[in-house]
Amino acid sequence: MVADTKIGGTAGNAQAYRTVLDLVHLSSVGNADHERAILQILDRVKTHFRLPRVAVCQIAPDRYSVEYLLDDTGRYSVGDAPELAGSWCQQLVERDQTIMASRVAGNGPDPYPGLAACNPQVYAGARILVDGRLHGTLNVTADEAVGTHFNDDDRNVLETAAALVGHHVSLLRADSRFDLAVRGSSVGLWEWNLEDDAVYWSPRCYELTGLDPAEHTPLVSDFTELQHPDDREAQAEAIRQHLKHGTPYQIEHRIRHRDGHYVWVHSRGQAVWNRAGVPQRMAGSIEDITERKRVEEAWHRSEERHELAVRGTGVGVWDWDVRSGVVYWSEQLKRILAPDMPEPELSIEAFAARIHDEDRERVLGALQRHLAHDGEYRAEYRSCRPDGSFIWVHTRGQAAWDENGEPVRMAGSCHDITERKESEVRMAQQAEELLRTNRELEQYASIASHDLQEPLRKINSFGELLVRDYTDRLDERGRLLVDRMVDGAQRLRQLIQDLLSYSRSSNDDMKIAEVGLADLVARVSSDFELAIAETDATITCENDVVLRGDELLLRQLFHNLLGNSLKYRGDTPPHVRIAATRTDDGAHWHLTVRDNGIGFASRYAERVFDMFKRLHPRDAYPGTGIGLALCQRVVERHGGRIWVESEPGAGSCFHIELPVLPVEAHAATLSGSGTGGDPQTRV
Repeated sequence: MVADTKIGGTAGNAQAYRTVLDLVHLSSVGNADHERAILQILDRVKTHFRLPRVAVCQIAPDRYSVEYLLDDTGRYSVGDAPELAGSWCQQLVERDQTIMASRVAGNGPDPYPGLAACNPQVYAGARILVDGRLHGTLNVTADEAVGTHFNDDDRNVLETAAALVGHHVSLLRADSRFDLAVRGSSVGLWEWNLEDDAVYWSPRCYELTGLDPAEHTPLVSDFTELQHPDDREAQAEAIRQHLKHGTPYQIEHRIRHRDGHYVWVHSRGQAVWNRAGVPQRMAGSIEDITERKRVEEAWHRSEERHELAVRGTGVGVWDWDVRSGVVYWSEQLKRILAPDMPEPELSIEAFAARIHDEDRERVLGALQRHLAHDGEYRAEYRSCRPDGSFIWVHTRGQAAWDENGEPVRMAGSCHDITERKESEVRMAQQAEELLRTNRELEQYASIASHDLQEPLRKINSFGELLVRDYTDRLDERGRLLVDRMVDGAQRLRQLIQDLLSYSRSSNDDMKIAEVGLADLVARVSSDFELAIAETDATITCENDVVLRGDELLLRQLFHNLLGNSLKYRGDTPPHVRIAATRTDDGAHWHLTVRDNGIGFASRYAERVFDMFKRLHPRDAYPGTGIGLALCQRVVERHGGRIWVESEPGAGSCFHIELPVLPVEAHAATLSGSGTGGDPQTRV
């Protein structure tokens, strides 16, 4: 005969009510020890139902495992994992509702057929939900029927207990995830209860200080005593300002390790105030930044060395964090770009704002192209100052990209080139002035030459008449004077003509066309038909190429060179050979005009191209000394160069290099004119 235990009636209602209040109280007090709270809840449930066993079981697909257990019989243990099939837990999961069953004769029809032989004989179970999902079951059981009867109040107790257990399991999971996150980082957590000065440290705090949690209980005094002496006041003041004014608490300082060395940490914290504005508690974190500080110190030492190295050169250094937009400026760079500001704003926007309006788009465009892997970054621009003045600077830089090709950092240099730019402006002005002066002089020479030709023709004509009609009336001295007058007039006429040719070679517009070398040599040779016949000379063009240039000027060039070869001949008949080859880079034609004439000493190789410079007396070799100067001017206007090799008695070889491609750019640069005509054919 078993005893009949009832948990109902008026007394039962009062008992169930007290149990629910006790469960809520147990769940809301304590120090966040959730496992202890779960066991206290189970103990209170076991007391209420006066049954030998209460357990929390976690449900798996085919089994249920015992997580928490209070068992007077000792039949089960934490960690047991029976099969789910055929168990009360399976019934509870499948029915999705609380089960309360007692197998006592006379209780009426069995609501759970098929489980008559299943132990335990007495079972009360409720589902445990965690974060809205089924976690397991709360089970109160007895192996034998003891005449227990359950009512709705008991159901309320069981479901309340299951809900509270689910709440603490959820908090346990959150704590576990948080602990893993904290352990995975280098962050230590601390909490300070300002009401009783109790202090909590996470395990990472103990690691950073080297202290043993079994030997050391954290105290408020640790906030001071563990600090580096040089940091104590700043750290204490930061806490005071936060508690008094709510100023954000964030500071870098050093804490002492147990073995005596100091660890750099970044501390953050936040207090909680009551409605009266009195701080009640404060919590925060400390993060080990020792390695970062070491790198920063090494960087500063390196930067100091670099600053010393470049200070004498006038070069400033910048380092741009592309993602944050912050730009580091060396002290030298600040002196270059912002001497008017003790602490200039260090950002890419501030840098861009100082660029002259006319240069900004060009400079920033070059910067963006470099960041997009399109060429190097190098620019010259004007940097403005608040007073309206500006300086010229030259900057260059190199970016670094991440694995996705995105720019993350860019560093470079900048130096003041104002003096160089001002010098360039002065030189450009002087060159322009010189060009203008030369143009005026050449125009004057051209005009003067034209004006001189008319009276010169009269002198020459009257001199020839005097020789023809009055020679028999003059004595020997008179005839000599007349001959000298006529000869002087002819030489002056030749000089004027040569000056006019030289002036035209400098000022006349160039008509660029294709000129065949062999045809050019043939036509120039025809001009010397009589001289060639008289001297039995030979002129050969060894190969034919197509030149790009002004045909009239090129004809003047070869006319003077061939004329020189025929004039300065030796005892043997003149032999002039013209050849053309391509230079190694393929950009120029290398022309040679080689003769077998008298030659000259190599020390005169440059002098022969000067105006009016002669190596022989006029009575031996006539001429004005302008021919080779004109040759040099023609070659230069075509963008080329000319030089000569010669030895006395071994002849001379004139070398000419002319661009293979069109020479418009060279002609435009050297002509000093460039007006009129078709822009495609004239410069």
